[in-house]
Amino acid sequence: MALEEEAEMIVGVVSDTHGNREGMLLLAKSLRSLGVKILLHLGDDYQDLATLAQAGLEVIGVPGLYCPAYRDPEVPNRRVVELGGLKFFLTHTETRTAYDGPDDPDPELACYEVDAVLFGHTHAPGLEERQGVAWINPGHLRHRTDRGHPPSFALLHISPLELKVQVHGLADGLPLQKKIFRFPAQR
Repeated sequence: MALEEEAEMIVGVVSDTHGNREGMLLLAKSLRSLGVKILLHLGDDYQDLATLAQAGLEVIGVPGLYCPAYRDPEVPNRRVVELGGLKFFLTHTETRTAYDGPDDPDPELACYEVDAVLFGHTHAPGLEERQGVAWINPGHLRHRTDRGHPPSFALLHISPLELKVQVHGLADGLPLQKKIFRFPAQR
């Protein structure tokens, strides 16, 4: 009897929405049309999670540095979620900052226990591998080009041994960057 191949899971990732309601609604519509049900939000602005949830997505997120929630001990500034057999570290910044609490894990140290680190803050999309870990920045969702980059988001195509990532422009949906990360069977 042949083993059935596990189905690929598609998850959206966004950061730095900064209250851009029009952009969030456009993103939600695009993601739903692709069958995406889960969106990971990497901060700035934390209250935007509610807008995206009202648009029909399950939203898992962390606050950004300048959100009041970042200083609320009841709200985790960083978290690990497992999706499709892979572990993802969600953080707004890729390093510790002066705004971190004493119990906030350092993303650079925590990465050794996860398959991917998802971060924002810089508004610049980026896909790279660091010591066998995927480091993914989806860019920003501001209403205009910011810091030289248009609004963008990422799609994660997740399977237990592979992560295909595409960063897309919000306005036209076209891919801006693509990368495939592969993981060993024995981890």
